[in-house]
Amino acid sequence: MEYRRLGRSGLNVSSLVLGTMNFGNPTARDEACRMVDSAIDAGINLIDCADIYNKGEAERILGEALKRNGRRRHILLTSKCYNLMGPGPNDQGNSRHHIMEACERSLKQLQTDMIDIYFLHRTDFTVPQEESLAALDQLRRDGKIRYIACSTHPAWRTVEAMHLADRYGFPKIVCEQPPYNLLDRRVENEILPMCQAYDIGVLAWAPLAHGVLTGKYTQAQDLPEGSRGTLRNVFRERITEEGVAVGRRFAERADTKGCTAAQLAVAWVLHQPGITSTIIGPRSLEQLENLLPGADVQLDAADLDFCDDLVPPGRYVTSFFNTAAWMKSKGI
Repeated sequence: MEYRRLGRSGLNVSSLVLGTMNFGNPTARDEACRMVDSAIDAGINLIDCADIYNKGEAERILGEALKRNGRRRHILLTSKCYNLMGPGPNDQGNSRHHIMEACERSLKQLQTDMIDIYFLHRTDFTVPQEESLAALDQLRRDGKIRYIACSTHPAWRTVEAMHLADRYGFPKIVCEQPPYNLLDRRVENEILPMCQAYDIGVLAWAPLAHGVLTGKYTQAQDLPEGSRGTLRNVFRERITEEGVAVGRRFAERADTKGCTAAQLAVAWVLHQPGITSTIIGPRSLEQLENLLPGADVQLDAADLDFCDDLVPPGRYVTSFFNTAAWMKSKGI
C-alpha cells in the first residue's frame, strides 16, 4: 500500500480509504466487521464515516468493529456533521450548537474518545464560518478531534475558511472530500487547483461512479436489482445514458489492460494531480478484495489520453454534485 501526505497535516494516509456508507444497509454487521479487519490487514490506515450514514448505524457498526479487533490506534478515523439528524430546527447545519452535539453523538457511537479528522459534510451558507470554525477549534482544544476538513465545498468557501483561520488562529482545513471520477471532472476547474495552492489534501469519493464505470449497466432506465441506483433517488439521478455509454467503453479499455474496470477506475483517480487518496465503498468483503489491486494498476500516457477523449478535463457527463445546492449546473 502506498502512503501519501495529507495536505498540511503531516499525516501519512493510505492511497485507498475504506468508506462505510454501506455499513448497515445493505452490508450486514458481521460482514462489515470482516471488511474493516481485511482493510487494515491490507494496509489501509484511514476509515471514513459520517453521522448521516444509515442514520448513525454505520458509526455504530464501525465502532463495534474497532472494539472487536482492538486496532483503533492502528487507523485514522473520520466522521462528519451537517445533515439533518433529528426533528428540531437546530438538528442540522454548521451552527456551534449542532457541531458540538453531533460530535458528542459520533464519539459515543464510534466508541472512541477522539476523531482524527472531523468534516463539515457540506457548507452552510446560513451560518457565518467564524462560528463553525470556533466550534471546531473548541472541539480540538478539548481533545475530541485532531484535524478539521470539509466535503464537497465550493473553492471560494474553503479559501475564506483558510483566511479566517489566519485571522483568528482557528485550525486550518487539512483536506477536502469532493466527488471525482471520469464521469464528473469539474473539480479540476477550481477545487483541485485551490487545494494544491493551499496545501490541502484531497480524498475523492465515488471513484467508480456508483458502478457505472464498471460497465455493469446496459442502459440507464434498466437498473440491475440491488444496484446502487435502486437504493436512493440521489444515486438514481447519477446514472445517465451518457454515463453508461462512457462506462461501456471504459470497461473495454480495462479488458485490454488485463484488469477489472473497477480497478482501472480507482487507478485513474489516483493518477490525477493533487489527489491524496480515493475512497472505496464496497458492499462486501469480495468487492473490497477485488478493489484493492486498483492501487497498483499503472496508467501510461495512452491510457490517460483515452480517458481524456471519453470525458475531457474539467467536463462532465453526469453530475455527482447533486447533493450540493451551490453547484447550479446539474444537467448534461
